[in-house]
Amino acid sequence: MEREKDKLSKKINQVENKRRDVEKQLHDTENQLKVAQENLYEREKRQGIDVVHDNVERELIREIDTIKNSQMKLRQMLERLNTQNSLNRASLHELELDSADKFRALSLDSAAHHMTVSSRGLNFHLGIENVDNTVATPDSWMKFTEDNIKRSASERVQSDEYLNMADNLLKETATDMWNQYNTVNEAFEQRIHETNVAKDKIQNHLSAVIQEIFDLEKNIEFIKKAILDKESYLRLAQSRLETRTRRPGVELTRDQAMHRLIQEIEDLHASIQDLKNKQALEENAIQHLLRTKATLEQDLSVKNNSMHIDRERCLGNRRTYPSIQSVSYPATVAMPYSSQSIVY
Repeated sequence: MEREKDKLSKKINQVENKRRDVEKQLHDTENQLKVAQENLYEREKRQGIDVVHDNVERELIREIDTIKNSQMKLRQMLERLNTQNSLNRASLHELELDSADKFRALSLDSAAHHMTVSSRGLNFHLGIENVDNTVATPDSWMKFTEDNIKRSASERVQSDEYLNMADNLLKETATDMWNQYNTVNEAFEQRIHETNVAKDKIQNHLSAVIQEIFDLEKNIEFIKKAILDKESYLRLAQSRLETRTRRPGVELTRDQAMHRLIQEIEDLHASIQDLKNKQALEENAIQHLLRTKATLEQDLSVKNNSMHIDRERCLGNRRTYPSIQSVSYPATVAMPYSSQSIVY
């Protein structure tokens, strides 16, 4: 019986230690859950077209579900281990009571065995032979002890089963959460890459639009100068024609010079009008480009905001796996992901 007591005491300690391991991992999952939930919350701050239910969001939701499912399993295992150790302690208590009773009975039997007629404290106990306060027979006495030992052994077997289940569960939940953690990080990396590519395209387009606006503005300045030059010649031609209208008498003749001046004025009017029409077209094109530029700048701002959220606010919180110190991972599992390894 003493050996069984020692075995059961050791098993109680083993179950208690495993219970602490489960409790520790359950506690650590709260940090992981908090990080995933904060990532979802941060990504709600995306703007415009980037507010989309993308792969990162789907994997984050799956990570939260994985963690919550792991928490549920760990809580159930914690409850089982607590219940099992209560049964273990109850069985140990019965063994200790039985052992204590046997020790006292053995002491009394030894004292009775060593009594002699010269022993001190002997007295008459009238009618004692008629007193029968026994509660067991030798067979039931033996069975009582055997049942206690069998119960203890049974609880130890059940404890071993729960210990194995707890070990497997710790590895299973750790692996599930770790794999999903890496899946989310890969989704973030892919999304950041896609956003970076889109941002570069927008930036290149914006640069081209700005250059085109600059070129059009230079062209408009050139057209304005050409109009001024044409207007100078128009002023000269009109002044010449006006001057010749003051010729006296018969000298006021519709001669070749007059025809050429009138034709020159008409040509200059047409040329100036063409230039003004072209200037209007160029200015309209600039207005269109300015609207395009504003749209591109807004798109670029949206992409920069998304990049900051995903790369700095989200991955910044995911650089170290929250519970890496508390669980053991298979040798095939890579070291914790670090967003610092991404090059942009």
